[in-house]
Amino acid sequence: MGGPREKRKIRRATVWLLASLALLLAAAEFATRYLYPRISRIEQRVVEDQRETGLIQPQLAGTPPTILLAGNSLLLHGLDYPKARAALGPDARVVRFAIENTEFIDWYYGLAHLFERGIRPSKVFLCLNLGQALSHSVLDESAWHLFGSRNLVAAGREAGMDHTQTSNLVFSHWSAFYANRAGIRNYILNVTDRRYADQLHALARRPPAFAPEPEMIAQLRVRLRRLQFLCQENGVEFVLLIPPALNRNNEILQKAAGLENVEVEAPVAENTLGPEFFQADRFHLNDKGSAIFTDGLVRDLRSRLDKH
Repeated sequence: MGGPREKRKIRRATVWLLASLALLLAAAEFATRYLYPRISRIEQRVVEDQRETGLIQPQLAGTPPTILLAGNSLLLHGLDYPKARAALGPDARVVRFAIENTEFIDWYYGLAHLFERGIRPSKVFLCLNLGQALSHSVLDESAWHLFGSRNLVAAGREAGMDHTQTSNLVFSHWSAFYANRAGIRNYILNVTDRRYADQLHALARRPPAFAPEPEMIAQLRVRLRRLQFLCQENGVEFVLLIPPALNRNNEILQKAAGLENVEVEAPVAENTLGPEFFQADRFHLNDKGSAIFTDGLVRDLRSRLDKH
């Protein structure tokens, strides 16, 4: 056994080690909160969308309505945001809030938290396809960008998470670095070896395995009913925005919405756009497809405004 002098050295080394670790974590947290949005184009856009969404106020008499377009990369790649804003202004204020890889659970609890904060758009258009509306996944970044502290356990429970996975959501809610660790890793990969990063993303993107149609419709009806009720009890009109796809799966989503009397906006009819309007992944719209989707959405939104 060591003597008192040796024990003091061990304690001193331990204190220095813990202090250095705490300093490293604090530096990582600071960098993620304040520097990462400055160097990452994706994070910068998410933060800007989040900031603008947070400025939405309840509509006053005689003022233009606010339309919140919420969704994931399908909305991000499908919508020419500046063009839509310019085309509908000054009759309506259009605000986009898009976070890649978000799905039903992310947005259900995300919208709940927005309403808890007093954010009241006139209408919410939530852009999801069939697989995303049925998904049980939750994005770690949602705990930071979308969820309130009261939503964490409920979101984890609905996603079928165990205690460890739910604790990850809790850490992600309070720590920007922990929530964005995957995004930071992807950013470093994209900067250092873009081809390798693209291959990893392609491997990670797998088409969902669908249940029989009656089971899907039953689950969709419950979820769409919950979304509509959540918006209605907060005085907000809910509309399901369906993006174009190269298959007919979204027809099932439209069928379920019709059974629940949920309003649907489908600016481009199913199977009217061929592969030439999609990116190489056959999932996201390219510039030509985006132009058609944006023009259709603007046309339909203008028609809704004229009716009211």
